[in-house]
This record gives sequence, structure tokens and C-alpha cells, in this order.
Amino acid sequence: MKHATIYDICDDPILKSRTISGPGKNLRKLYRKLFGNPLLKHFLLRWCSHPDIPMQKVEIYRNMMSQAMIATYDDWQNPQWTQKTFAPLAALLSKVKDPQWRIRHAADTKPPRIKDAEVNEVLRAVLDDIYKVWDKNPADPYFPVSAQVIMPGDSICDGENFMNILNGLGSFEFQNINLLFGLMRCFLHANPLVMKIFRRPWKGIAEPLSMPASWITHRTAFYDDIFFEQIYNLYILEELPQNEQSKLKEMLESILNFLIVTSMEWLKGPSSGIKHPAITCLPKNEKGEPLCNLKPKDWKAKKELGFDDYVPDVDTTFLALAMSRKWLDLVAKKNLNCDVQLLKHCEEFLDFPWVEIINEYQIGGGNKTNLPTITMTRPLDYYGAVPLWFDKPFEKENGRIIRETLGNEVCPGHNMDILESILTNRKQWNALEGDNLETVKRFLTFHYNAFVSGNFKQDSAVRFYLPEIYVSYAGRLYDTWLTIPENERRIIDPDGKVEVIRQLAINYCKYDMLGATLNPFDASLAVATLCLLQYETRGDGLIERGIRILHDHLGEGRKKHPYKAYEWTMVRHPTRIIVGSEVTTSLFIMNAIACYKRYLKM
Repeated sequence: MKHATIYDICDDPILKSRTISGPGKNLRKLYRKLFGNPLLKHFLLRWCSHPDIPMQKVEIYRNMMSQAMIATYDDWQNPQWTQKTFAPLAALLSKVKDPQWRIRHAADTKPPRIKDAEVNEVLRAVLDDIYKVWDKNPADPYFPVSAQVIMPGDSICDGENFMNILNGLGSFEFQNINLLFGLMRCFLHANPLVMKIFRRPWKGIAEPLSMPASWITHRTAFYDDIFFEQIYNLYILEELPQNEQSKLKEMLESILNFLIVTSMEWLKGPSSGIKHPAITCLPKNEKGEPLCNLKPKDWKAKKELGFDDYVPDVDTTFLALAMSRKWLDLVAKKNLNCDVQLLKHCEEFLDFPWVEIINEYQIGGGNKTNLPTITMTRPLDYYGAVPLWFDKPFEKENGRIIRETLGNEVCPGHNMDILESILTNRKQWNALEGDNLETVKRFLTFHYNAFVSGNFKQDSAVRFYLPEIYVSYAGRLYDTWLTIPENERRIIDPDGKVEVIRQLAINYCKYDMLGATLNPFDASLAVATLCLLQYETRGDGLIERGIRILHDHLGEGRKKHPYKAYEWTMVRHPTRIIVGSEVTTSLFIMNAIACYKRYLKM
């Protein structure tokens, strides 16, 4: 009995239909781009049939695609229509069973002997890599980050979540691409031999990037937010020679300028009407061209396919606010000779009622207009959280207004960054007064609930990160917490929620991370987090086990990079896309060593 392939289902309704809608035209364009790729089509997917779709039943799926080709924008925004139309695909997705991708064995818990020379060897290797990459483009230095599409999709994308995503997206372009990748996921998992070409099991937690020829390399303000803090953590140690300290300072100023000058745009609160700056991950110049080091061919494809609308996110903005405050304070404390204009930009950026602004988006607070449209990060309790995106409507040619282009979701890591930023800027923003204090307490309650419930350990509970990244953010939060006077801490947290979060985060690092196989990226997070959480049991070798992993894996990278590229951040839809780079791994490991050196001095 012959079974259907993707092309048996899609070719006739998508390529031969004469009566098609605007969204249908976009679907045809996407289909030709994705499934018309010669390598995919003729060498791989053409031979991938689905055992649950004999040719006698193919009309069910052809009708589904025919409906998509004539669907209007209003159809796509009608949950009843999507639920009915794509029920066959949702049923297929719910049958997909992912293999166990992570290979993890119980770790050797014997305390290793770590020499200072080994720690410094790791630091020197990653610093040399960081300098080399930064100096590669003197006219516009930056740290490139790459995105890799994982064709078999994300493990949590079952039929229910697929429908949740489709109904939560405001853009038919993104709904169309989710539809096609949903089909891709079903057919690849039904053909294990072909799937092995795209994805194989790996050691540790974070997935290594492979197939570098397919990487899309770029820069965003979010990445630079994190890189700024990592470089800052090493810079404040003041242990490097003066020429290297000057190099780090040059990086910090350049990155901060990209954050709060190049990547800034203006928005208005949806209810309050407060006009305020925000940081976008897709800045454009006057000609509408991207300023994020995206290759012209990648930008051309992105724009042609309808993916050039981008909304500033709350996380990137609040991280930049925290970095601005840290830089201003450090410059004042050390009397550094710095870019005066950049300092002025920092001051202007901070000078807005940011707690009131973010309260408008907080669930349980002032959020009345921008609630989450996609809720796949359940079982999190959303009380006290803020969804990913600020409000930014887009007007199309026909006057149609698009909101929530990418949907809106709750990610715990984003919310940890916001809380830390508010605590860092608490004095200027009057964060411990009146309604502002209640906003802060709601953020803390959200994180407390995520940790005490154990939900923070679930891959499904995080949107852009793995749980280990969220836990590392708890380390950063605690590091900031210790800078707050005791009387203010009691006002914010009279019940000791922060200490509960700290202990649970330490246990996660100790048992869930260092208790089994880790790769060097995972190990860098465990080391940095335990140091920031001020792990008390010094001498038991726990942190040093992480350092040993970093040292033992030196030289694993390609093209003379000390380490491989690993999944640092990711998206789950339209398919799983993992993001990282070799120099990103170097920066994370540099940060781990910086935190370790500081920890030893305490």
C-alpha cells in the first residue's frame, strides 16, 4: 500500500490552485522556499511517506491545505476555523514521540584537584578567542551569534500546543510557516533514518549546533545585553594587564552604544499613553535596512516572506536599563574616562517611570490590553509575570492593523531580568513606594511560585531558554539582592522568598546539573550560578567539578575556537531554532571564570 508524502498532500492545492487569497499567496511562496529546496525535495523529503496516511486518505489533508490557500486574514484569526481546519494535522502531531536526545550518565562526584594554572589556561584560551573575533571587523566590531533550524521541530509541539500557537499569532505569515513546519515534524519523525541527518543525540543538556553551512549569523541587542554583563564581570575584577582592561572597556562602550543608541525606538503605553523608549532586536536605518549584521541574502529572504515586522521585547529593554545603571555607577565609582555622550544617553534612557510602564503589562497588575495569546509555557502560574512583547501595532497596506505579530507569551527568564533591573534601579524609579512596591512583589511571587512548584525544571515552562539558563538568572538576581540594604530587603521580601529560590537553585545546580553529564556550556552556567549564589560548602569540590569540565574540553571547537557552539537560547515555533556560536561559548566560560575568581576572594 502506498503512503502519502508531503508533496502528495501539498503540491496540487498549493501550487495549482487558481483561486487563492492573500495569505494563500504567502503560503505558496513559503512552500516553494521550504519544500521546494532541491536538496530537501529530491534527496530527502520526496522519499518520506507517512505510515498513517495511505493514499486513500490523502484527500483529508489536501482539503486542509486547500482551505489554507483560500483563507482570509479573518479566517486565520478565528479560533473555531483553525481548530476545525487543522484538526487532522494536530492529530498527527500528537502521535509524534521524540527519542531521548540528551545523553547523561551519573557524574563522578570525587572532588577534583584544580590548579590555578588550569583556571588561567581556560581564561586565556577564551580571551584570545574573544579578542580575535572582536578584532575581525574593526569598522564594526561585534560578537556574531548563529541560528540553526532544527527541522524535526520541538519536543513539546504536540497537537494541543500547535493549535495554541496558531490561535495566538497575529500574523498569517507566521501562521503559514508554523503550518508547514508542523507537517515537516510529522513526516521527519515518521522516517527515523532521514531524521538522523537533521538531529542526533548529544551529551549534556544544551544542544550543540551542527551543520554550520546552514547557520544564519546575526547580532541583536538581547545578545549584547548578556555579553555586556559578562565582560563587565571580568572588567571589575581588575586582574588583567592594562592593555587588556582597556580592550574590555572599549568593548563595553561599543556594546552599550549599540544597545541604547542603535537599537532604540519609541513606543507608547497601550492604556496609559506614556511615551517611552524601548530596545528592539531588529533595528533599521532610514532606508529600512537592518542594523544587526544580517547578511543581505538573509534579510532579503526574511523580508520577502513577510517576516520583517518586529516588536521590541520587555526583556531586552530592561536588561539594557540594568546595564546602563551599572555602567554609570562604575564610571562614577572609578572615575573612568569615558564617552560623555554615551553616559548622557544612559541617563536619558533611565529617566522614565519604568515601574509604572511595566506594571501596565503585568498579569495581576495593570495588564488590561496585552495578555498572553499563547500559553504553552504552562504549568507556570502566570500571576505577577509580564508577557514577552511591548505593544506595537503594524498597519498594513489595506489599513488592517496587526497586533501580537509573533503572539505574546510568558517566559520566566525574561521576568527575572525585569525584576533584577528594577532592583538595580530601585532608587531612581521609586520602586519601593506605593503601587510600585506591589508591582515588585508580584514579580517576586511569580518566580517564587515557579521555583517552589518545581515547574522551573520543566523544559515546557520556558520559552526562549533551557531551565539551566533561568536558574543562572536566579544567580544574577541574588548577586544584585546582596547589594540591597537589609531594611529594604525586608520591605520587598518579608517572607524570605529570595532565600527559598536561592536554595532551590543551588540544589538544581548540584543535583540536576553537576549530578550527571554536562558539556562545557552547561558547566559554565553551573559554575557561574553557584558562585553568584555564594555556595557555602567550599572545599567539597562541587564548583571545581564544573571547572574540570571546562579544562578537559579545551580544544574541542572547530577553526581554532577553544569550544563548540552550543544552544544558548532558542525558539520553539515555527520550529525549534537553537542559537549560539563558538565565541558565545567563550564568553559564557569567561564569565564563569570571572565569577569563580571573585567567589574565591569572598
